[in-house]
Amino acid sequence: MTTGSFSPKGADEVREALVAAAARLLGHLAPKRISGRALAEEAGVNYGLVHHYFGGKEALLREGFDRLTESYAAGEELDASGRVEPFSLLRSPEFVRALAYASLSGEADRTHVTHPTLDLAVEQTLETRAGEDETEVRVDVGIATVFHLARCLFATTMDPWIARGGEDRVLAKEVEERLALILRSLSLGLDPGTAARGEREPFRRSLVSD
Repeated sequence: MTTGSFSPKGADEVREALVAAAARLLGHLAPKRISGRALAEEAGVNYGLVHHYFGGKEALLREGFDRLTESYAAGEELDASGRVEPFSLLRSPEFVRALAYASLSGEADRTHVTHPTLDLAVEQTLETRAGEDETEVRVDVGIATVFHLARCLFATTMDPWIARGGEDRVLAKEVEERLALILRSLSLGLDPGTAARGEREPFRRSLVSD
C-alpha cells in the first residue's frame, strides 16, 4: 500500500504523509492491528515522527478517520430538490471499510468514527416529516443506514449472484436504483414494499389505518 519511494520533507509534508497513510491503512485493517511503525513505514518517514507530530498512533488514527470522513462528505450528491442525498451508494468504499473494521473490532467509539451524513439525514427527514414522532424518524433513518452500509460492504459479493455472474450490467444498475429508492422511502416514511416494486407513490405508513 506504500505509495512509493517519495520521502516527505518538512513538517507539513510529514504530517500530510502520516495522515494519508493512516487513512489508507484504516481501509484495510482494524485500528488495533495498525502499529505506529506500520504507519511510519506506509508514510515513508521515521517512526519517531509519529510521536513527534501526533503524540502517538491513537491521535494519528483519529486524524486518519477525519480525513476519510471529509472525503466521504465531500462526495455528497444533491437530489432533485438540491438537498443532500445521504444514501449515495458506493461513493467512498475506503470510508465504509474503515467504519466496518473499527466497528467489528469494538474500536468505533475510541477512534471517534462517525458517519458524516447521518445527522444531516435525520435533520432533513425531521423537516420533511414534520409533526411525526422523532423516535420513529430516527429508527427509519437508522434502518436505511444499515441497509446502505451493508450494500457498500457486500456489493462485490452479492452482485455476481444477483446479476447473472456480474455480466448483466442493466440488471446490476437496476439493483442500485431500486435499493436507493427503498432507502429513500425508509427515511421519508414511505412504504418500502411499494418502493421495492419500483413504484414511487407517496404512500406514508403513518397514514395507514390499523
